[in-house]
Amino acid sequence: MISKLKARFAGRADLAAAAEPVDPLDPVAVQAAKKAKRRRTIRDAIRELLLVAALFLVYKFGRNLAPGSDSTALHNAKEVLTLQKNLRLPDELAIQQWWIQSDWLVSAANRYYAYVHFPVTVAFLLWLWIRHRDHYKWIRNLLAIMTGIALVIHILVPLAPPRMMDGFVDTGMIDGTSPYASEVGAKIANQYAAMPSLHFGWAIVVAIGVMAVWCNRDPMRRVGSKLIWLHPAITLLVIVVTANHYWLDAFVATLLLAVAMVVVPFPDRSPHAKLVRIIPSPRAPVRESVSARP
Repeated sequence: MISKLKARFAGRADLAAAAEPVDPLDPVAVQAAKKAKRRRTIRDAIRELLLVAALFLVYKFGRNLAPGSDSTALHNAKEVLTLQKNLRLPDELAIQQWWIQSDWLVSAANRYYAYVHFPVTVAFLLWLWIRHRDHYKWIRNLLAIMTGIALVIHILVPLAPPRMMDGFVDTGMIDGTSPYASEVGAKIANQYAAMPSLHFGWAIVVAIGVMAVWCNRDPMRRVGSKLIWLHPAITLLVIVVTANHYWLDAFVATLLLAVAMVVVPFPDRSPHAKLVRIIPSPRAPVRESVSARP
């Protein structure tokens, strides 16, 4: 109990120290302010790490424990393929058959699917947390809402991926990059969670986040905010040629992101919001003081 009170008062002391102006000529006060800032940063980092880890574990366990029978998942997959054919979407089987003619292309796609998706997302979140904290909270909430709705869909609509359908090749089994290659992985992981594709959904979130931060910066960063869209474009191609997802899986992921963006407001501290606050409206009426009147 005493330790909790000490921690609480220590936190309040840090906040008070941060709120009070620091005399730059007082070395003791400057050092105290730096220590208080470091403590706050460490506490915030630990709290955020635990929150993100908890959300991710809830999703992983919920996805793996989601009920789903082989017959239902395969039936839904056939329905998706029929719908895509009626919509005249590009033939995924034909695209994969062309792609797998090259061993190098197969290996590149497998490794992009297995080793780029998660590390890029984590590195992106870390970069936002360190350099753009206001945008970080916005992106984190977008990911949380989109992933949460995706979990509900995984549970309600089990869907076998294309690699389980006749004619398709499970490219991940060729070079062992598939998480289902081992017997343990095949038993633990839920293979009927194809819709939506969070590989594609998270890739779009990364692109949107980079564009939001860099769109009004120097020319090089503006170019980077456009080039980052290659990530979701490549991801879309990869999830198709590896037969892990359907076109509609990517479409549903995009819809979920749109819903999340409606729910989560854009950060107020964006460059656009700053311009609105700093630049006065030209139509604003000019008030005259009483003493200035003749």
